[in-house]
Amino acid sequence: MSAQKATNDSLRDLALEIYIGLASRVYSQPDKPEQARPNPKVLAQMSFKLAQAFEMVDREVNPIAVAAAEAKAKAAAFGAAEMAGLDLDSLVKPR
Repeated sequence: MSAQKATNDSLRDLALEIYIGLASRVYSQPDKPEQARPNPKVLAQMSFKLAQAFEMVDREVNPIAVAAAEAKAKAAAFGAAEMAGLDLDSLVKPR
């Protein structure tokens, strides 16, 4: 899995959580039936915009977590078996 795909998946997951929260609040208010309800597509678009804004600010505020997530995504992309087979000690030993 590439880092871009992992980012897209996490963005989608966050947007889905936001959408579920917004939809449950907007569509489950029986005490205000006269109030117009937004289109579900508009809520979905708003959810993605909110998720993108959150991810952008999170990268600015918390760069260490982003670096760790990118490293984890790279390790997953290379596979644990390939990473285990690398001999990194040979890079630091004098010749």
